[in-house]
Amino acid sequence: PVRDVADSCRTGAATNVIFGLALGYKSVIIPIFAIAVAIYVSFTLAAMYGVAMAALGMLSTIAIGLTIDAYGPISDNAGGIAEMAGMSREIRRRTDALDAAGNTTAAIGK
Repeated sequence: PVRDVADSCRTGAATNVIFGLALGYKSVIIPIFAIAVAIYVSFTLAAMYGVAMAALGMLSTIAIGLTIDAYGPISDNAGGIAEMAGMSREIRRRTDALDAAGNTTAAIGK
């Protein structure tokens, strides 16, 4: 896909934007169909109550996802503050370990 995007740049910026949007839309086809099937099955089994329960189930993962995404910058800022404050090497070593864990959680959260 990267080479195709680079090739689309040769004809102009507008072509590149359109091609990039089309490529992005392709990546969400499977999740859209999965959500549509989940809603259809839940409506078939339990009408609007089933749709509400399916929506609640899909939304219940947001809190964990946001927590995982928020941990990375917080641990990175803690390391930066420790470095700027001139704290001891032991504290910096600990914040580096937390920063590594934050980078891992950020990569998993994406």
